[in-house]
Amino acid sequence: MFEPTASLTLAQRAVEAGRFEEARLAYTRALQHAPASIDALRGLGYSLFQLRNLSASLEAVERALRVDPSDLLSRLLMGRLCLRLQQPGGAAEHFRAILQRIGDSAAARSGLIDAYLALGQLAEAKALCEDILLGDPQSEVGHLAAARLAGFQRDDEAALDHFESLVQARPGNASHRYNRGLCLLRLGRFAQGWRDYEFRFAAGAVNLRLPSTPRWTGEPVQRLLVVAEQGLGDCILFSRFIRDAARQARELVLVCPDALAGLLGRSLGCACVADSGQAWPEHDAHVPLMSLPHVLGLGASALAVRPPYLVPDPARHARWSEAIGPRTDAQLRIGLVHATSVAHSTEENPWTRRSCRAADLEPLTQMTGVLAYNLNLGRAAQQAGAELPALRDLPFALADFEDTAAVVDLMDAVICVDTAIVHVAGAIGTPAGLLLPYARDWRWVAQEGRIPWYPGLQAFAQQQAGHWSEPVLQQRATLEARIAQ
Repeated sequence: MFEPTASLTLAQRAVEAGRFEEARLAYTRALQHAPASIDALRGLGYSLFQLRNLSASLEAVERALRVDPSDLLSRLLMGRLCLRLQQPGGAAEHFRAILQRIGDSAAARSGLIDAYLALGQLAEAKALCEDILLGDPQSEVGHLAAARLAGFQRDDEAALDHFESLVQARPGNASHRYNRGLCLLRLGRFAQGWRDYEFRFAAGAVNLRLPSTPRWTGEPVQRLLVVAEQGLGDCILFSRFIRDAARQARELVLVCPDALAGLLGRSLGCACVADSGQAWPEHDAHVPLMSLPHVLGLGASALAVRPPYLVPDPARHARWSEAIGPRTDAQLRIGLVHATSVAHSTEENPWTRRSCRAADLEPLTQMTGVLAYNLNLGRAAQQAGAELPALRDLPFALADFEDTAAVVDLMDAVICVDTAIVHVAGAIGTPAGLLLPYARDWRWVAQEGRIPWYPGLQAFAQQQAGHWSEPVLQQRATLEARIAQ
């Protein structure tokens, strides 16, 4: 009995600390001794969910519900899994089943609102939200849901009012400060937005392994360690601030994903090492990469236009140039990307879903004067090849971001949904067309008539949630004008 109990205790502590891989291993050990442990199965499912391994998470939660079909926590997790797997009807069933037993379950009501949104049932979501706030004007679930609804309708001022109410009622709640920060960033209020964005760690929105050394606050320092966080695209985007930080440090080391270490290290002129989970490089202070605008006090100037800062490797560039062949004046070479990870929370509903069907991009592949190349990876590349007969495959597979940077630099334009590819194009200086959902992320909100960060970027957003035809046709018109010139 000791081994599964001890493993469960270790796993729970790891979950509370946001160390989900450690939790997964501990729950797995517990199940080796107690295969029917509902706590271990549910915990394993939750850990895998946080690690974005949705298929394995689903398997664990299904096992948990076979052991105990009445376990409400497993059913709640199953509802969230259904949302992430774009099965909102099933999610709604799980949340309703919980509410039949616990009518005031805040988690189930919040989940049901999200299920309504994913089903496109805005009226039902709004009605449930209003009902919650009518019963309790201070309800966290009600205000959070109302803020989400306002955000999906591009009414960020109304969303901010709800977040302000939450912060005033519960000033110590990190999640409310973090959510308010996202809203402020969308509204272009960057000084306060960057400050509130610092609560992403305490809110549990970002789990990041950090050293125990002092957090850097912007003062001159001998050895500075900058730790990348979140997605590959964010790492590329915020690496623009490395040179600003390096002015305050005698030596700067960037810890980043291994896939980016070579490209970033060569381009930025700093030491880049992959986070191996082992000992940290020697340093005197550290800072998370996406904290640099706040620490450096950049405010809105963080969005100022900067020259291209990524440089493809000459050897890779030459290899790909020979493989793809020479440009011709009569045709534009464009790279297309239609999909992002289904495991991302944005993919749960049509208002924020970043991926489109490959077939939605067909008007771009059938243009006279355009050669369209498939820059998707893995399964998405296979889908694009099957749905778009005119789409060209690359001569060989992209091995890493060194390859990606070289290929992007060889394109006349890159047209893509919100993935790391758009950041590669923007940071290199390749013209890019970004296809956005109806409710765009704060990174892509227009400031003074332009999309920030990259001067060669144009964005085309949906005018109706879930419908990609208008932004695709806008992008096509832009390409036609370029061909005509």
